[in-house]
Amino acid sequence: MNNSSLYISYVITEVFCILFSIGIIIKANKNVGTQIQMHHFRGMAMFFIIYLISDSWWALGQGGLIPFNAALNKATNTVGLVAVSLLTLGWCIFVIFRIDQNNSKETIPLRVIHYAVTIVDCIITITSVFTGFYFYIDKNDIFQFADGYIVHIILTFVQLFGSGIYSFWKSFSNQQVKLKKEYRLPLLFIIIPSATAVLEGILPLTPVVALGIFLPIHYSFLEIQSSEIYSDALTGLNNRRRMEIFLQDMIHNATESNSFRIHMIDVNDFKLVNDKFGHIVGDKTLQLVADALHNVSDRLHGFCARYGGDEFVLIINDDTDINEAIQNEVNVLRQKCADLIPAITVCTGCAECRSGAITATQLIAQADEQLYIQKEIFHGRRKAEDTE
Repeated sequence: MNNSSLYISYVITEVFCILFSIGIIIKANKNVGTQIQMHHFRGMAMFFIIYLISDSWWALGQGGLIPFNAALNKATNTVGLVAVSLLTLGWCIFVIFRIDQNNSKETIPLRVIHYAVTIVDCIITITSVFTGFYFYIDKNDIFQFADGYIVHIILTFVQLFGSGIYSFWKSFSNQQVKLKKEYRLPLLFIIIPSATAVLEGILPLTPVVALGIFLPIHYSFLEIQSSEIYSDALTGLNNRRRMEIFLQDMIHNATESNSFRIHMIDVNDFKLVNDKFGHIVGDKTLQLVADALHNVSDRLHGFCARYGGDEFVLIINDDTDINEAIQNEVNVLRQKCADLIPAITVCTGCAECRSGAITATQLIAQADEQLYIQKEIFHGRRKAEDTE
């Protein structure tokens, strides 16, 4: 394959990245994030498109497919490097606002640092047209990176590591499953571009950098979109829609040797918690129960979801005493915040599925019926204790 063909395939790959990125910009609306979050996410995608256009123009010119001279060579590469700096900034600020939903003052210093680093990088890039610090055009009109280009790489990774470390640190201080996963997504923007930067040196004339930027953007958007569609906003667990899809699949594959159990879990006297302590404490109570349920589900390799209100669902393949396991986990978690959340107890009802002959509605109804029986036993026991 001659050089012209290589450059054409290079451009075709980048054109596909442009088309997919336009699709992301169109779909990145407030339904998958706040207005300020999506503003920076769309900005990042837009600067990525600008980078792709400038890089494609450079490839066509370098391959002799369009008229090209030293001035155009410098211009396209300057635009490309500035676009990379700005899309990196857009990603970092998006990550910060995604974590700091309230736009608090504690993230202002971090944002100022990101803006300052980007401004410095852009100034050096633009002045490199005259100084040759980042790049230069050799006597054959071929673009070459200068020794100073290492500064651009360092500044870019300072940006990525700054937001990546911040989000990773926050993932340990937040117990919600959904948020933990989201907070660790920025690591993709460190690992994949780093790998593609190495590959670029091994595989010249391949758009690995474009793909290395595109893949984290695309994957992150899909993860965020999926999270918004299938996650419960309050607890971070799977929501009812996701549970119904999962349950249908489980029923379809159920046999005598591949049975499973669905447990309906209910927080006892939750209405009293709301009435006595208020809805904020009520929300924290549900979050604590959700965290406990998730921990139990993880240990049993199960699936858990919020069904609605103060009811949850756990689907597992064994006959573990779920009520005791969840109650023990709730007690452990509550010890860390006993002054904020009142004592909590739960009731559970279980139904077993051994074939695909039953519907999801019937199976849930069976578990709900057992839950009702356990609730009656709980209230009867407590009434007896009160009369003693």
